[in-house]
This record gives sequence, C-alpha cells and structure tokens, in this order.
Amino acid sequence: MAYVTQGTDSAQEATIDPWPFRIKLTTDLMKWDSLKIPPSKEFEENIIGQMNETSREALESWIPVSILIYDVDTCETYDAKLSKKESFWFDPMPVLGEKSKKMGAAAMRELPCYDLVKAREDFAYSIEPFRQIIRKRNLKYDQEIGFRFSGGKVIVGFEFSVLNS
Repeated sequence: MAYVTQGTDSAQEATIDPWPFRIKLTTDLMKWDSLKIPPSKEFEENIIGQMNETSREALESWIPVSILIYDVDTCETYDAKLSKKESFWFDPMPVLGEKSKKMGAAAMRELPCYDLVKAREDFAYSIEPFRQIIRKRNLKYDQEIGFRFSGGKVIVGFEFSVLNS
C-alpha cells in the first residue's frame, strides 16, 4: 500500500523540505526494538501536528497509536506503533551476561518514591518495532533518515527514506 503526499504547486515545492523531520541514527536513538525520537518542534509540528485529532489525543494520553511506515526507497510498508514513553524506558542495553545496574519499568513503578507525573515530564517518542526496518535496510549508526506525514483522516501514515548512506 503506497501513500501519496498531497500535491503542492511548484513554487511551494521549491521552499518546502521534502523531509521535514530528519534524524541521525545514534546508539542513543536505536534502542532494543524501537527508534527513540526526542521531542522537538520539527517532529511535533511536521508529524504529530499533521495527525488526526483522535490519534493526537491518544498519544497525548500515552496510548500507543498504530501507524504505517512506507519506505519510499524500497516501496515496502511496515506496521508499527508510535507512543510516548518515560525516559527510563530507553536506558542502555546491558552488556551480554551482565546484570543491568538500572531497574526496569516494572520495578520503577513498584518503588514508593516513583512519581509518574515527574517521570512523564521527561519523555521521548518511540516507533516500534523498528528493528525490521533497520535489518531490511541495513541501517548503520550516523546515517540520516527522514520522515514525513502521509496519512489521512483515519490512517496515520509516515513516509520514510534513508537520506545518506
């Protein structure tokens, strides 16, 4: 299933970036099976701001939103979820065979000092699963990828491209 971005006139095309949200892949952003997206004006205006109201409200309420990601380079579509997650979800992966020094999400919530409101002040967006795209496209650290919104009133769709190899 392909998505078509709404057309614009040629004068607008010259001034509009075809990939309004760009992100450079780093070890900090590629976590477990997700792509961590720090909140930014570009992401919130160009991606979140284009989503339908129901999806925006769900995301604002910390409810994951089903999305389709269309890879414009390979013409493949992937099912994924976009969600907001507290920052501790993105702690570094433990070294193989070594126990994690940090506690997981379940243990954090059981602590009497855990403050959900405070924890949610520091959050990131997450697209998961993203590992399927990483493997299929053989993505590496320091590559830049781009996203743009391409959905409609019901479907939340993103177009994706690798901008440099």
